[in-house]
Amino acid sequence: MRRNVRQQHTETRTVQQSVQILLTVSGIVLLVLGLVLAASGASVNNAISSVTDEWDDSGDTDDTESTDEESDGDGDDASDTDDGGDADDGDTTGDSDADEDNDSDDDSDADDGDTTDDSDADENNDSDADDDEDAHDETHTLTTIVTDDDGDVVDDVTITVTPETGPSEERTVDDGEAEFELEDGEYDVTAEADDYEPAADDVEIDGDDESIMLELEDDDTHTLTVTVEDDGDAVDDATVTVTEESSGLLPGEEIDERDVDDGEAEFELEDGEYDVTAEADDYEPADDDVEIDGDDASITLELEDD
Repeated sequence: MRRNVRQQHTETRTVQQSVQILLTVSGIVLLVLGLVLAASGASVNNAISSVTDEWDDSGDTDDTESTDEESDGDGDDASDTDDGGDADDGDTTGDSDADEDNDSDDDSDADDGDTTDDSDADENNDSDADDDEDAHDETHTLTTIVTDDDGDVVDDVTITVTPETGPSEERTVDDGEAEFELEDGEYDVTAEADDYEPAADDVEIDGDDESIMLELEDDDTHTLTVTVEDDGDAVDDATVTVTEESSGLLPGEEIDERDVDDGEAEFELEDGEYDVTAEADDYEPADDDVEIDGDDASITLELEDD
């Protein structure tokens, strides 16, 4: 009986030990499997994540293409709709755009044309104005030469150029020649010098230089000074007349008549004989004769109360 009990205990322990060994081995196996499964699980997760990303990218691409196709389809539909609407209404957006573009182009072209025309007109006007101004401002040289009756140049001569309008220009030269820069037009030229009669001539400047020669004749006149007095006092309201001396039956020719200034009057006379008469209110006339012979002369006429 006891043997059987012992034998049972022995068998029980053997079974328990076998079970423990089996459990231990199973635990080790499960641990190894767990480690293997953990490593495999990371790989699987990576693989699953990669596959999921590929599916997402593929889906996005398809969605984009689908959206583009739908957009194109909508655009085509909208275009068709617009075309249909244009056909129905007869006033298409395309035509409007075309018209606006054409109008814009036409306006731009018109504006460009106008700008060009205006610019050309302005340039032409400016050019014409410049030409007129240049023509107006352009000057030419007038050369004046003054000589005496022997052909010799006259020294210390004063030459005056007077235009039809505007101020005169005057120059005094030592060698009888002067130059003037003048615009186109007509001018009077005068030359004067001591002991010579003045000389004058006219000249026209017309797009070119010009020259003019003036000849001065000897001045054969001399100054006659006439003094009119009343008992030594000057008579201011007297009139003096100079007449050539008569020859034979012919009366002399009156040369000049002047009112006295401060009791005196001056006359420029050539050589010859002259009758001089002075008259004034409340006085008897007075006269005398005088001869001019290459020099100045003077006489005094005494008036008496009337």
